Amino acid sequence: MDQQLDPSNVFTAMHHRVTGEILHLMDGLYSNIEDGLFELAYRTQQDEQKRRCFDLMREMRFQRSRVVQNFARRLQNAFEAWVSASASDRAPVHSDQAQRMAHKCHAHFSGVLHNLTERAAYALGRDMERTSLPMGPYQVACHFVDAMRALHFDDQAIEIVEDLFSRFVLERLGPVYGECNQRLQRAGFYTMSELDDAAAHAS
Repeated sequence: MDQQLDPSNVFTAMHHRVTGEILHLMDGLYSNIEDGLFELAYRTQQDEQKRRCFDLMREMRFQRSRVVQNFARRLQNAFEAWVSASASDRAPVHSDQAQRMAHKCHAHFSGVLHNLTERAAYALGRDMERTSLPMGPYQVACHFVDAMRALHFDDQAIEIVEDLFSRFVLERLGPVYGECNQRLQRAGFYTMSELDDAAAHAS
């Protein structure tokens, strides 16, 4: 590893890239949310659920800037706490809704997420078992849920949009995760298998 590289600088650049991609994907979510809620409303046979979808459509449009700003602020605050040498590395408070949102994404990208976690643990000198990524699918979903709740969206409203958030945001993060993994590898932050290979070649 290049000793001139400051891990916090590398992670800050990576965080900016991931956050930019997430906020770009949020634009895509909002471009599709009305169609998604229309589709959901017309699939249900319950009049109350239909009204709920149409009310939520209007509320999501009205609250768009506040949702996005609140979400972005939580992503930034979580990253600053995570990268700080004085901060403990804790995952967000458990959320069943966030777990459901992140499940498919985590399954699809488990390999690259594992490598990213190993590289982060190595770069920051932390225990792999206690290292969670601030930009991981579950963490991102938690921040979205928290942002919605802070604006007084109830659990039913969040449940209605969770599939849309998964589809248009979380499940499209694969390329940026791959890019981050390559960036950390080039910076010399290694996975355990890469360290083992280097040791074997050195012996």
